[in-house]
Amino acid sequence: MHMLMDKFLFCLPQGCCFEYIECIMNTWKEQLEKGKQYLFGQESRRALEELQQAMEQCPEENTMDLSEIMFFLGAAYRSLGYDDSAYQCWENAAMLRDSEDEDFDLDWKAFFRIQLVKYLSAKKAQKFSSLAESDMIHDLIKGAWSEVKHEESLAGCDFHQRCRYYRSVRIVFPRIETPEDGEANQGLGQIIPFSSIKQNNGKK
Repeated sequence: MHMLMDKFLFCLPQGCCFEYIECIMNTWKEQLEKGKQYLFGQESRRALEELQQAMEQCPEENTMDLSEIMFFLGAAYRSLGYDDSAYQCWENAAMLRDSEDEDFDLDWKAFFRIQLVKYLSAKKAQKFSSLAESDMIHDLIKGAWSEVKHEESLAGCDFHQRCRYYRSVRIVFPRIETPEDGEANQGLGQIIPFSSIKQNNGKK
């Protein structure tokens, strides 16, 4: 992208480079907003096109912006029935948030994906209702991981054995229902501290 930008700047008349750069930088933001509008208007296919373009144009260093685009891409894919792509986008959105944290590796990604699928599978609509909900669930899973990764019983286990253990970990998520999920809950579920997280079975 940056090499392409250099080529564009070389071809521009003197004095208009900064205006052109500003135009390029604003384009992906406009595409993101258009994507959101199409998504909220139930035009998921058009939303997907705008969001994909926003992803391509957004600077790599803008990790939080890329994370937001990924979240809405996931929503667009889910609305179109592409569940695997939706889960992958939501996972990538979370990984982008943690991109500068050296503690998060392949095991963190596996643990997050397992718990993400558990949470969404328990919802009737099987999708997030908002970016704020996604952020909250990410933080709950991240908090759980901060203790799980220090579990002594995992020492000496290979990756598949560790994943089996990760699947046995049960986080008591709050129950968040929206009109899409049917009748609203009588109040939100309590967020249980990680000390009460349970393992359904042994590590193997």
